Amino acid sequence: MAEKVRVTVVIEYEPDLDHYPNCTTVAEAAEFDERENPFFTYPDAYLTEEDTVSITFEAVTD
Repeated sequence: MAEKVRVTVVIEYEPDLDHYPNCTTVAEAAEFDERENPFFTYPDAYLTEEDTVSITFEAVTD
């Protein structure tokens, strides 16, 4: 079994719905971001110090 370090990052942000085409709710904006603005494509848009709620590091074995 391999030992690894797992990093979990929790980010919360208030979307400006004016920037989300055809979205009138935060739930729709979340779906839009998941579909159109994937985290791995735009990490700098999500990883901001003011939006980061928590970061945890833990040892895991798989």
